[in-house]
Amino acid sequence: MFDSVIPAYLYSTIYLVFLAILTLYCFTDLLNADSQKLMYKRKSIALPVIAGLFLLLFLGFRPVSARFGDMRDYDILYQNVAAGFEFPQETDMLFRNLMYWFAHRYPSKYFFCFIEFLYIVPHLLASYRLSKENASPIFVFMVSAMSFYGYATNGIRSGVAASIFVLAITFMKGGYKNKIIYALLCMASYGFHNSMILPITASIAAYFITNPKLMFYFWGVCILVSAAYGQVVSDIISGIGIDARLADYLSSSNYETKLKVGFRLDFLLYSFVPVLMGWYIIFKRKVYTKTYAILLGTYIYANAFWVMIIRAPYSNRFAYLSWLLYPVVVAYPMLELPFWKKKAGLNACFVMAVHYVFTVIIFLKS
Repeated sequence: MFDSVIPAYLYSTIYLVFLAILTLYCFTDLLNADSQKLMYKRKSIALPVIAGLFLLLFLGFRPVSARFGDMRDYDILYQNVAAGFEFPQETDMLFRNLMYWFAHRYPSKYFFCFIEFLYIVPHLLASYRLSKENASPIFVFMVSAMSFYGYATNGIRSGVAASIFVLAITFMKGGYKNKIIYALLCMASYGFHNSMILPITASIAAYFITNPKLMFYFWGVCILVSAAYGQVVSDIISGIGIDARLADYLSSSNYETKLKVGFRLDFLLYSFVPVLMGWYIIFKRKVYTKTYAILLGTYIYANAFWVMIIRAPYSNRFAYLSWLLYPVVVAYPMLELPFWKKKAGLNACFVMAVHYVFTVIIFLKS
């Protein structure tokens, strides 16, 4: 399909143009809305479905190319499994079994397309579960996040695991049936990448620790600990032996020399935006709901862990364990909570525009 007609080097450009179209289309629903219309008027329900289908086919049938990071390595692994070679034992169980099943039946392009399905559909379902009225702009926020494209084409195991977790967290509220679905989805997320144990644990903490002051204090204390004892904390965590890859990522003696290490102020400032937004909404505007408490708390607790190991060579991989919720903790309160004083729709459009421009800047830099 797309892999035979679109060269790999054009994919990022087409993706950014497509995001621009989605963002501008959302403006037609949001621009002149007051707070009531922003929260309660249903936006275009067709947009997320059409956008999701396009991304599924466009990214799912992308060509095998080194331009998509680890995709070529995954394809080599797939061909080896199809030829009967042993599967690397450190590969996460659910991902390993899924690849094994596909490799003995279909060409690799169908496997990559199915992985894309598992990546996009949970995002789509999560946007509807978070808000039937604002599913469209929430989904656009998700797919235009700076990390969405990379985890759709490169870190596909982490991407699928994160996407399933985002859907899982929407089931935390409600009765026991919802709790069972949450648990099953968390198990599936962990089965694709066991690093998901961190956001899963963070979500449980956010559900039970309801005092909003505690999560902000906790995040602040973690910054102080990181500034004073960051490398010591990294060494302690890597020495626990929970995960071999975790220890490898934290090891200061085992990294590519081109990696930027040290206290990442740029990453910290990026992470601070949802925290600052949450502080303003909760303490200045006095708006606080259980759903927002779970979303923001999960983000803050997971991000606080990364803050403590911020000097690690591969700390961006741990940052993603909180950043996977970044578009949600920005979009959800902006669209669903009554904290705008005036010009709610115009302000929402401004935030969407900044969100998109930031993603473009990241693409241009990389």
